[in-house]
Amino acid sequence: MRPVTTFGLLVSLAAGIVAAGCQGGGSTSPSLSAIAAGPQSDLRQTASVIPTGPQQLRTYNVDPRKVFVAGISSGGFFGVQMDVAHSATFKGAAIYAGGVYYCALDNVVTALVACGGEGLYESTLAESEAYLNQQSSAGTIDNEANLRRQPIYLWSGTADTVVKQAEMNDLQTEYEHYGADVFKYDNSFPAEHGWESLDGSLACGTVGEPYMILCDQGNRPYDSERTWLSEFFGPLRPRNDGRLQGQLINFDQTTFGAAATNSMDTNGYVFVPRDCAQKQRCGLVVAFHGCLQTQADIGDTYVTEAGLNEWADSNGVIVLYPYAIKSSTVPYNPQGCWDWWGYDDPNYANKAGTQISIVYKMVQRLTGR
Repeated sequence: MRPVTTFGLLVSLAAGIVAAGCQGGGSTSPSLSAIAAGPQSDLRQTASVIPTGPQQLRTYNVDPRKVFVAGISSGGFFGVQMDVAHSATFKGAAIYAGGVYYCALDNVVTALVACGGEGLYESTLAESEAYLNQQSSAGTIDNEANLRRQPIYLWSGTADTVVKQAEMNDLQTEYEHYGADVFKYDNSFPAEHGWESLDGSLACGTVGEPYMILCDQGNRPYDSERTWLSEFFGPLRPRNDGRLQGQLINFDQTTFGAAATNSMDTNGYVFVPRDCAQKQRCGLVVAFHGCLQTQADIGDTYVTEAGLNEWADSNGVIVLYPYAIKSSTVPYNPQGCWDWWGYDDPNYANKAGTQISIVYKMVQRLTGR
């Protein structure tokens, strides 16, 4: 998602576009060395950054009971899709400024004027639940019964001008309808549209790139990641605010089918704590960036400001950061969003969806399942 102006342009274009996305740009990502050397990089994040180009993703000793998903904006909508489609694999979700499953109803205009982007809202909750029930019965997604008792964290700022809080209220209702445990809904911060983190570079009420914000709770900064990581993984060891011991690995996404033809980047990142690399049993979080948070837009800022690696390093949690790209041709995705309205594939919300399938193969590689 992004501010009103670009989305207004998209609405005008949508009628003439068969498969739409969100404003243009090249599909070539900067090299790892360029990212590491650039102003966006924070090498405090890792003890070692693999410097020789994208590596093959490895398999680790991942506890299947501790596999979760998180996302912001388009990555929030996509994270819900991943959680619902593969609810037998994912055991919970942390969603920032996203919305209900299949919110857009396979229609870019619905995505913009009902679900977010234009700051407008019209509920598609009933249609979403009907579709979810249908797909669960058909077996195109995992059985909805898997959602019962899943721990769910939600974030929505009161000042969000991109995705209305009413949309996240619908998501709370939907998860609770299927028996999930929405243990925390942070919906009282005067926050604009963004991923909240101790490492966020923007003030809480600011909207714009890189969409990484920091909010205060009383007299101290808020740490939303601690809130949900401690629920997902239990009591946490202190966050590592020094030089991390793990490795931030740039990995090859093309091995799993990522390509310009499905608006996915050639490479992504995975943060692997030292103990996890040494075969200790670890957890896994799959974290999805939002629109305009691609490597071409903000380098590795989502990875370094998400506030995840610092907790993961001291608590045995692997963090997977898949990446989408912009595309000004077909599929039309000019803001580098994840596919949550069908710009690439009409099955985008199901297990057979192109991007869901590609990311799930990454999860299977990491977990060896």
